[in-house]
Amino acid sequence: MSFVITAPDTLTAAAGDLQGIGSAIAAADAAAATPTTAVFPPAADAVSVRTASLFATYGQRYQEIAARAEAFHQQFVQTLVNSSDSYAQAEASNAAATQLAPALPAQQTMTGSLSVASQVQSAPTTTTSTNVALIMGGTGNPQPTPTYVTSVYSTYIAPHYPGYSPVGLTTPEDFWPVTGLTSQTFGQSVREGVTILNNAILTETGAGNHVVVLGYSQSATIATLEMRYLDALPAAIRPSSDLLSFVLLSDPNVPGTGILTHFIPGFGAFHVVTPVDTLYQTAIYTLQYDPIAYFPRSIFNIPADLNALLGFPYLHGSYPTLSAAQIATAIQTHIGVTTYYLIPTQNLPLLDPLRMIPILGNPLADLLQPFIRPFVDFGYATGLPGPFQTLSVTVAGGLSPVAVQALPEALAAGLGLPPDLYVAIDGR
Repeated sequence: MSFVITAPDTLTAAAGDLQGIGSAIAAADAAAATPTTAVFPPAADAVSVRTASLFATYGQRYQEIAARAEAFHQQFVQTLVNSSDSYAQAEASNAAATQLAPALPAQQTMTGSLSVASQVQSAPTTTTSTNVALIMGGTGNPQPTPTYVTSVYSTYIAPHYPGYSPVGLTTPEDFWPVTGLTSQTFGQSVREGVTILNNAILTETGAGNHVVVLGYSQSATIATLEMRYLDALPAAIRPSSDLLSFVLLSDPNVPGTGILTHFIPGFGAFHVVTPVDTLYQTAIYTLQYDPIAYFPRSIFNIPADLNALLGFPYLHGSYPTLSAAQIATAIQTHIGVTTYYLIPTQNLPLLDPLRMIPILGNPLADLLQPFIRPFVDFGYATGLPGPFQTLSVTVAGGLSPVAVQALPEALAAGLGLPPDLYVAIDGR
């Protein structure tokens, strides 16, 4: 976001200085008027006649140029004075508009887009606040469709924010070259999206409207950066926490498990976490094994890596179609004003290709899954979202230190030994 700052007092002072310069120029013109117009009559010879004519021409041209310069100077000074007055009037109007909070209703179209262009209107005598849900799409879905808006609104917003009007907010949602060779890079797309979202939020909250923002995948990163920006603003100019909330689906920046919280080359500017100490009420929904929001802690665990690779096509795009029953199974964690929802996934994406085999696929996958799942889960963190994730480093075989420490106790129990003997086996 770029800002232009103008100081009307400075413009007025500059205009005064220029008027002084103009007075000096006028005095110089007056002093030069007589020498440049009163040329002595030439002698009778031809050389004198030509010389006098030449100097007379120079004098006339000087008078013309001096007159034009003085006229231009007066116009420039007048323009500067007018500009100073205009900026002063604009500042006064903006201050009045901020205090009166004029209602600027959101413009919702059949395609679910929202116009966030700057609007200027007189303050109404009465204002009526409304509840607005600004809904953004994910990568490749810049203009949310009515079907998508209705689906995510009914699943994630309506249960907690009843009575809000869903409005699709158009953002670039580009990711070169995935979305096309002529599309923007991820960074360009996100930065433009932040500007659009910021304008929409300030327009609505400035009118006194309650706003809930929904971001999905890339637009969840947009919402994360906007949250961090608003949290850093002085309390006097940021939107009230009573007016603004966020809902994030498949957040790449969710603490501990988001893919952008890991080092991904080329995404250094976005290696930030969604703030856990934000001022704004936030709900973050994560589908287990979705690699965008539930990325393996260890990249050296091959089963977990393959599971994540297959999790993208099978899970990442399924958030809008999740049922209320699936959402109800989510493991909830509350930190500050943020609620994390981890939605369990029944089947490993790693075995989904096997399930596609007719007749034998599903039974075979069900037979293998209990043996494979522990090795896959060893590559992930604790399984619960939030900043309390165990930042463990995996050891040989893909087992985390916590799992290794638990092996002696499990071994003792499996051999039927007394419970206290695992201490001797473990050596502690």
